[in-house]
Amino acid sequence: MKSLTVKIITGLLSIFLLTTIGNQIYYRLHDRHDTEEAVLVTINEDIPFKGVIIRDETVVTYDGGGVLDYAYPDGSKVSVGNTIAEVYSSEDAVVNKEKIAVLQSKIDALKHAQDPGMINYVQPETIKTNIDRQYKELLAATVRGSISELSDVKDSLTLSMNIYSVLTETEKGFDTTIDRLTKQMNELKKSSVRPNSTITAGETGYFVSYADGFEQSFTKQNAAYLTEKDIKRAVSGKAEPPANAVGKMFEDYSCYIAGVIDSDKRIIDGAVLKMTTNSSKNVYDVEVVSVKKTGEDGKSVVVFSCDRLDETLVESRVKSFKLIFDEYQGIKVPRKAIRFRGTDKGVYVILGKDVTFKKIDVIYEGDDFVLSKNTADEDHLLLYDQILLEVVSGDDAASVSDSGSDSG
Repeated sequence: MKSLTVKIITGLLSIFLLTTIGNQIYYRLHDRHDTEEAVLVTINEDIPFKGVIIRDETVVTYDGGGVLDYAYPDGSKVSVGNTIAEVYSSEDAVVNKEKIAVLQSKIDALKHAQDPGMINYVQPETIKTNIDRQYKELLAATVRGSISELSDVKDSLTLSMNIYSVLTETEKGFDTTIDRLTKQMNELKKSSVRPNSTITAGETGYFVSYADGFEQSFTKQNAAYLTEKDIKRAVSGKAEPPANAVGKMFEDYSCYIAGVIDSDKRIIDGAVLKMTTNSSKNVYDVEVVSVKKTGEDGKSVVVFSCDRLDETLVESRVKSFKLIFDEYQGIKVPRKAIRFRGTDKGVYVILGKDVTFKKIDVIYEGDDFVLSKNTADEDHLLLYDQILLEVVSGDDAASVSDSGSDSG
């Protein structure tokens, strides 16, 4: 009797199990829904473009004979009458002068590293901290490809390492090295020559050691009238550099930056934006001076004003710029999935066999999607929820078109 009861119960359980499995299989095969998984997305709205730097520039020329040796790095402010370059008879004479300057710099650095006034008041841990920081700066400058910054940081790192060597008595001093370098320098001085002539600044301003032929056509006065063709010509570098140019001068540190940019509702006259370049970590505050639509769909010729001057903004006429806008991170929601329940904006999600309405908090609007705030609130759309793309009811069908025009 007991055996029969067990067999009956076992049979019923088997039928129930098979029925359950069958229902699941049928559900999977015949009740599929068009869904999309809720995933986390980061939107970076930076707009890259090739920019042309515009100033009111005066070309400085000379007779064209000899080899130039510049007295200032690009972007330096010089006063009227100051020597901006010396003219030598040969390149060897310039190289010889540079070697003497390098040796003198090394001698001065070694003397400074073993100066008792330095050694007696500096702690090894302080210098070690400086070495660690300067090493990281050296790596960063290498990645950016900033040659002048690389040279400055290398010199500072070398000095710190020499001081540390003396402090820790790894080196007793650098007198022997200083004597050797001094002898090398004195030998070079025997063959050094005086410059044939000097070139002086005719006005007070900022000096740059090149001229590219665009100085007359790219001025602040005509910046607002530049066309897409003008800018593309400058980007391609198709101009004849002026003959016998030493470089150029400009009066103040401000400049204009012009480029052909993707049209954007945030780029309007008077807007204050932020900009950076691919070759520098510096961020510049710029103001939109003018915006003109081009013949190409979705493009505009935009001119910005910038009240900054640094090595990056004087090393070339054309730079790769990037307008910096906000970064958004949230759950991506297809626009066609957005529905309304009363005044609540949201989506339907599938939880098992159940279809549930969940609210969304829109933080960014794309063309065919929005980003909803990532939250742990169960009433809102959560990460990895299965978003239903289908219309659930007649009322929802009417709300589909509404969601496309609603700005959230």
